[in-house]
Amino acid sequence: MLTKNLILLMITFFPNAVIFAQKSPPLIKEGAPKVYLDCRCDRSYIKEHIPLVNYVGDRNDADIHILFTDQRTGSGREYNLLFKGRNYFVGINDTVKYFTNQVETENQTRIKMVEALKAGLVKYIYRSKVAGQMKIIYADNGAEPQGGTGLADDWDFWVFRTSIRTSLGGQQTSNSNSFEGSFSVNRVTEESKINFYLSNQYSENNFEYADETIKNVSRNQNLSGSFINAIDDHFSWGVWSSGNKSTYGNIKLGLSGSTGIEYNFFPYSEANQRQFNIQYRINSRYNYYQSETIYFKTEESLWSHSLHISMELIETWGSAGFGINGSNYLHNFSLYSLGANGFISWKIAKGISLDMSGRYSKINNQLALPRGDASLEDVLLRSREIQTQYSYNFSVGLSYTFGSIYNNAVNPRFD
Repeated sequence: MLTKNLILLMITFFPNAVIFAQKSPPLIKEGAPKVYLDCRCDRSYIKEHIPLVNYVGDRNDADIHILFTDQRTGSGREYNLLFKGRNYFVGINDTVKYFTNQVETENQTRIKMVEALKAGLVKYIYRSKVAGQMKIIYADNGAEPQGGTGLADDWDFWVFRTSIRTSLGGQQTSNSNSFEGSFSVNRVTEESKINFYLSNQYSENNFEYADETIKNVSRNQNLSGSFINAIDDHFSWGVWSSGNKSTYGNIKLGLSGSTGIEYNFFPYSEANQRQFNIQYRINSRYNYYQSETIYFKTEESLWSHSLHISMELIETWGSAGFGINGSNYLHNFSLYSLGANGFISWKIAKGISLDMSGRYSKINNQLALPRGDASLEDVLLRSREIQTQYSYNFSVGLSYTFGSIYNNAVNPRFD
């Protein structure tokens, strides 16, 4: 009786819900291509605006695997959508590129993403059983195409960014506050990159323990500039300069300048999918220390060089990368650092993904360490750099997804 009354009550107050359920079209479209979106993107928005295909949750069930890759540009990001045909569409592949600007809203960037997806899906839908439901509309607004002679950039590719942030928090026995500000200027073209960066950071932590107040203050200021220029599609060179102050690093004033060269075994035009780089730099640095160091120095000039090798691949099966690096001071080759890192995100089988990452560093070049033993407060609050011979971390994760292969439904409730 209670169930019957509840059903009558729902029909009385929510008649539209019953009518909607009766009129709702089937979620699975017969004859439509199955699409797997390999991205961190707004899938609900895509499904709402491109409802003609079937979306699946596993790449092995897909007829079309769409892999999103991106890289930073001078004023935003460049996105590449890599369409990989499978099953009936095997061998039909395509790449669609679009750009976003840092001043665009989230809605504007989503519109660009959907338009790029539509452009790439046309050839697949045209070969499917739902081709008759597709309509192509061309809007001619009289504007010159992108890249035409009519376009002009009043800022000549210069981009300015500024940010400021402050925070305050606490409880009965502790409180903290911090301030951060930064300003950057950069200009990025296909041939060169220019960057200037200025930042200031202040943080304060206060702890009360046994009628005693422990105060920790950290200050960091940084100023840097760089110029990187292309030689050809594999070689680049660059120069860097910087100045900094750091209470944590025992640096009252640090100045540095360096120059380097990089070789990419793959063309830079393929950097959004694969990179294999070798980079060498030589660096000159002057340090004026806050406190005398463990080497009895209050200031010194140093020369060092470094070598970095890295590789990264982004494929439909997942992504992987590794890197090794080493550096040492030229006045004493026993003062060095070595490091290695790597990661893999592997879609092992249907619904199963394995993620692993790790890093290890051998450290024997901490010239700025202040003399004297670190106090318990210094160690616990990390208010100063502590001597160590190595650092490491490792993580591994495994996920398994099973159930319906289709994922067309859009339900934003309580998102």
